[in-house]
Amino acid sequence: MARITTVAKAQKAQGNCRVCQKPINIGDPYKWAKPRYRGKVVACAGCTITTVMLSSSKMVSIWEEQATIDTTDTDGLAEQLRSLAETVRGVGEEYQQSADNQREYFPDAEKAEENEEKAQNLEGWADELEQAADDIDTAYQEIEELESEKSDLEEEKTALEAKHDAVANQERLEEIDERISEIDSEVEDKEAGISGMGDIAQECPE
Repeated sequence: MARITTVAKAQKAQGNCRVCQKPINIGDPYKWAKPRYRGKVVACAGCTITTVMLSSSKMVSIWEEQATIDTTDTDGLAEQLRSLAETVRGVGEEYQQSADNQREYFPDAEKAEENEEKAQNLEGWADELEQAADDIDTAYQEIEELESEKSDLEEEKTALEAKHDAVANQERLEEIDERISEIDSEVEDKEAGISGMGDIAQECPE
């Protein structure tokens, strides 16, 4: 494991903190570590360099993005899943390239089979992430249609209640109330389903 060094002040600009993405400028205190086979990792003094950041695995970029997924941000969840899917596909391509190179020079290499399997699993997961994002978009479209229907019903209800002969419209008013209740239930179920779709972001294949 790479040793993490705390530097009192940066002698030159260090780019952005790996954790919070704030720039580390000259004179700023910061931490750094140099993982084996990878570039230096830097973080500002208030952030923590995690063991994941120091790993030499190709999976690091996926693990880091997984940690940022906010399933409570249902409005932005589809975009988060598509972004993760793009990262996953990129890592999958790296594993496939490694497998192809290994087969070229070592035809019987067991590692090539392992890397190709990882590539295929990641490709499949990326497809699932994108499908979940599409399903979220569809659910929001359906919610919008339901909310529009509810608004129309509420306007109709208000108009009927304003008429002098409310008794004659009682049956329709009851129908409207029943449908509004159904819409509220449907919207609640769809919103819960959207939140649950975020779980797929943590189902990283081994």
